[in-house]
Amino acid sequence: MTVISLDGRDDDTVKTRLIRAADAEIADHGINEVRMEAIAKRAGVSRATVFRQLGTASDVLIQVAMLRAQRHITAARELMQTKTGAFAKIEAALIYTSRELPTDPTIAQLMAQHSTSVHDARVHAAAMDVMAPVLEEGRASGEIRADLELDELVDFLVEQTYTAAEEIDRSEDAVRRRFRHFVAPAIEARDTPGGELISRTSEARTAISAAVAALQTLAGQLGRTIGADGEPG
Repeated sequence: MTVISLDGRDDDTVKTRLIRAADAEIADHGINEVRMEAIAKRAGVSRATVFRQLGTASDVLIQVAMLRAQRHITAARELMQTKTGAFAKIEAALIYTSRELPTDPTIAQLMAQHSTSVHDARVHAAAMDVMAPVLEEGRASGEIRADLELDELVDFLVEQTYTAAEEIDRSEDAVRRRFRHFVAPAIEARDTPGGELISRTSEARTAISAAVAALQTLAGQLGRTIGADGEPG
């Protein structure tokens, strides 16, 4: 068993290291076998310190799941940056999270708690950090509805992620169909011809512009090649 050193003196550092100790304990013994005493022993602290810093066993699960989710949050954010338009970004994130999050047993168990975890302040804050900027961007462009609070929209998207992740078919096509037929109509702007249409049109324009630029580059390269061979260009 690996013992986690706790030589830091401020509470945030101690708590972070305790979460890592709990993560290691879950990795070694599974979710259902984790005990506060074992976390305390691994961390080299008292059982009381574990309860004081991490709370209940349910709190431990949430905090370990959030630790493990960080790499998925980073991956989803990077994926969204490659897309144009709010709907394309949200769709890409939903496809990724529906496929990847359930592969970790700790995150899967957190998701199984549904509304309890959706409304947990830590889960909500992480979701807001990722999705709120995209939703605000969509509002500014007339894609996303503005008659609801951002918190409500983010909670709805988290709930939809959980539902999609529990489906037997979590393929890209299945998740995309769910998003376009059920999620998108619920979050698109109400005072335009169609928020999703605006977003998809913007996405198409970007793709066409990229294709045209690529063709122009190719034409220039072919022209230089022909000229170098002595043929008329």
